[in-house]
Amino acid sequence: MDIGLFLYGLIYVAIFFILVYLVIRRIKIKQGEDFEDRDN
Repeated sequence: MDIGLFLYGLIYVAIFFILVYLVIRRIKIKQGEDFEDRDN
């Protein structure tokens, strides 16, 4: 098995999971937000 290919795969999987985590976190923040709590 090629080490470089393995590292690239690991990086892409990590980026995918980070994106999923950020989207889920944003949805949870959005659900808990009321109209009065908005910044602008």
